[in-house]
Amino acid sequence: MTEPDQVWRPQTRLPVLVTAVSIEDGETPPPEVGAVAVFPLLFEEMPADPADPSIVTLGAVAEPLHSGKPALQRPGDGRQWWDWTVLLRGVGWTATWYTRRPVLGQVEVTGRLIGDLSYATIGRIRGRVRRIHVASDRYRREVDQPHSPFRPVPGTRRYRQVTTSPRSFAHVARPSGPDPLVERTHEVGVLVDLDLTDVPPPPLRPSMIPAAISAHESDLWIADRELPLVVHLDAGRRVREYIVPGQIFDTPPADRTRSVWAHADGCWVGGWDGIFHCTRGGTVEAITDTPIRDGAAHGQTLLAVSVPDRGTAELILARPGQDLVRHPAEQWGDLESMTTCEGGFVLLFRRRDPSTGALGAARLVRVDLHATVTVGAPLETAGMSYRPFLTGLPPTIVDGASAYRVLDDLTLAQPNSLPDHVLGGGQIDDLLWIVGHPPDGSGRGRWWPLPGPAVYPADHHQYWLFTRLDPVTWEPIASIPIRSPRPDVTIDGAGTVWVTAAGVHALPHQHMNPTELLDVAELLDRSRLR
Repeated sequence: MTEPDQVWRPQTRLPVLVTAVSIEDGETPPPEVGAVAVFPLLFEEMPADPADPSIVTLGAVAEPLHSGKPALQRPGDGRQWWDWTVLLRGVGWTATWYTRRPVLGQVEVTGRLIGDLSYATIGRIRGRVRRIHVASDRYRREVDQPHSPFRPVPGTRRYRQVTTSPRSFAHVARPSGPDPLVERTHEVGVLVDLDLTDVPPPPLRPSMIPAAISAHESDLWIADRELPLVVHLDAGRRVREYIVPGQIFDTPPADRTRSVWAHADGCWVGGWDGIFHCTRGGTVEAITDTPIRDGAAHGQTLLAVSVPDRGTAELILARPGQDLVRHPAEQWGDLESMTTCEGGFVLLFRRRDPSTGALGAARLVRVDLHATVTVGAPLETAGMSYRPFLTGLPPTIVDGASAYRVLDDLTLAQPNSLPDHVLGGGQIDDLLWIVGHPPDGSGRGRWWPLPGPAVYPADHHQYWLFTRLDPVTWEPIASIPIRSPRPDVTIDGAGTVWVTAAGVHALPHQHMNPTELLDVAELLDRSRLR
């Protein structure tokens, strides 16, 4: 504890434990010694431990989030507690802290700074990497309980020094004891020593950070990730800028805060701050301020889904120049995916336990273009993956390595197996695609969807595979490396596929060829000088 008469000086070097999942997910580039790094930041309170270099005592200002209201936590093991979400603001860093004790103002806290996925925090830290250590823990399970989970053994944390973080951490734990079925060692992340002073000023934000894209014929409509800004590009790449009367989102914990759906006369814009409509003539109309979870467009008709409460959904049907048609909120569960189909839309919902997050029953809902709603019975499939998705022609649920065709009564046919798991995908007319990790030949699908080993761009970026499939046979047509596991995808009238993946890129038709960058910010900057 700092004595009252001591002069407090902010720390200029801090340890940050960067989780393996944040690096493997691709959200955090693997840190390198000497490079400037930025991490989404959490704080976890821990007892002081001089033997653990990841634990530090910090001075900060505590600011309540979520209006200072606590949330009841029930992890599903019989325990429950209230915690408060607090933003700790230090010199050169901020961190989100989920604390069981209410705090406010100047505080001194002891624990770990954790570089995690951005959905969990609005905190950030930026500094130059001075040292990197791979962190590992020993895990053990009960000998007399064959199916008991492996749990970390307290006091077994070990560190080994490296100059560059691994890009992926072994999913199969390395045995550390005489019986690998009882005791294992897991690498859990990297401990990064950050220098907060030896960094240049942050770069200027580009005028546009593309997050969502939609095409109609030769028109491209692109929405910014954080700003209420939409850009329209015509066939000659002439720019028209639209400012929608929406919210500025500061460091949003998602790839997209808004989506766009282009049609012949303009574009729908929908997201966390409502629905807007832009015309090719340059006008913008605010349609509703109801927050939108997702949407899909069938010609000029938009079906949007709002979430008034957890596990409920309200349907909103919009057409240019017409009043909205609303279907009252129903307790169908959480929206997993939606797509267009012949004559309307198909949506997939799934229930989750509000206390534990455990996955429950799924069901399909069909909506026609007249807003008639048909609700399917609970689906009889076994537990689905974390994020199943729908394709549209014919409607199909892709769930990990299984594909279930949707029948007319909104039940499912017997699954067809894919050679390996996929992360995501979708369909627009005849464009059917999946996105997955690049194979290394060791998985159950071997090299699928590739015919064999492939050469990736020679840089330090992480890549995922965008694979176009034959819409009838589902056989791979071509795979292209892209820099996002969750791209927004569209196809224009000439058949060019466009994605948002670290910018807007046109995908080549040739297998494993590089993408072509369309610098939307540069086009916008030039248009503003005219």
